[in-house]
Amino acid sequence: MTIYLIRHGKPTVSLRENVKGNQFLEFVKRYDAAGIASDSIPPENLIAVVQKAKVIYTSNLNRTIHSARILQPQVQPISNSIFREINCWRNFSANTKLSALSWAIISRLLWELKIPPITESPVATRHRAKQAAELLIQEYHNHGSVVLIAHGGINTFIAKELRFLGWQGSRNPNNQHWGCTKYCLKV
Repeated sequence: MTIYLIRHGKPTVSLRENVKGNQFLEFVKRYDAAGIASDSIPPENLIAVVQKAKVIYTSNLNRTIHSARILQPQVQPISNSIFREINCWRNFSANTKLSALSWAIISRLLWELKIPPITESPVATRHRAKQAAELLIQEYHNHGSVVLIAHGGINTFIAKELRFLGWQGSRNPNNQHWGCTKYCLKV
């Protein structure tokens, strides 16, 4: 019996897209609304893992819900905003174009340094990740194997909480698209 943390498939909106700093939040809205690209094919072993799960959770963002439907079309995933990505995004005054990934890295760095404006603090994110881990553990005790299809950032925070609560698994979850990391309760 295990908890699996999975990152969603490759979205139809790419982080490689060049975006002006003062339009980055508009890009984030498009990214959050995106589904999964038709050429983003999950590995067969991942499909097998998800199809055996008793419970499938996703964030409330379309790319995770779409990923769940690709992996297991017969089961309605349970969407919960507690599993949404870290909210560290910001607009920049710069009219300069960089890749959306570059703006995302800069946003995350400024967020970790606690430089305003901050929508959700790192402390609040850790608290949310702890609540998310506790919810997954509760579902594990109720149903057995649990799958979470979410986002690289929040999965990393949830993994840390699972390990703190006595679960074994990688310190750094697989944050590639369709990346899957397994956590087992120590006995």
